[in-house]
Amino acid sequence: MTLKAILWDMDGTLIDSEPAHQKAFLKALDSLGVSVGFGTQKEMLGLSSVEVHQRVVELTGLNITLAQWRAEKWRHYQYCSRNITPLKNSQAILDAFSAKAIPMALVSNSSRDELELNLEVTNLQNYFQFIISRDDVENGKPSPEGYLAAAKALSIKANECLVIEDSLTGVKAGLAAKMTTLFHPESDSLAPLCPEGAILLRPDKDLNEWLLTAFNYPDENRKR
Repeated sequence: MTLKAILWDMDGTLIDSEPAHQKAFLKALDSLGVSVGFGTQKEMLGLSSVEVHQRVVELTGLNITLAQWRAEKWRHYQYCSRNITPLKNSQAILDAFSAKAIPMALVSNSSRDELELNLEVTNLQNYFQFIISRDDVENGKPSPEGYLAAAKALSIKANECLVIEDSLTGVKAGLAAKMTTLFHPESDSLAPLCPEGAILLRPDKDLNEWLLTAFNYPDENRKR
């Protein structure tokens, strides 16, 4: 089946936001007077605020609602997000495929507020025909709901969409949506965990080159 659209994850795929999320997470816990074990935040990579809240309550025993947790995390995240930047050559890739008129959507487990702030800080807000946040679906990743909603919004069949993800949670969502799913993790340590059915592109490999091949475009640089 010919690929006709790209459905992007955001955090860790297009932008380097994980340090900001980690700092905001730890600052929120500190302000609430609790802490969690070393590496716990990394274990939550790809989870939505709903799942993170559940895990925090389990680990700390905090009597805090989801709304209260999100408000506290958001308060710190607004400050921590100031230094977020696009990852590698992600902006150049978005420029190239926008010029080729390839429809693109963004599907994230982040809240709408976090997503819009990230896009504003990195100047990536104008590349996507549709944006699906965790607030726009009943079930976040690894549910396929967000990706299926994006395909429907673009009026493109699920099996004509390419999902690009850096987390196992997101890859599972793409596979569940019956979409071609590319696993392009930031750390090579995750490569052996690539789920069956996903395509692994290791961190040191060129995403733009892979995309040009997948969408049957010639690599102009290779011709020179």
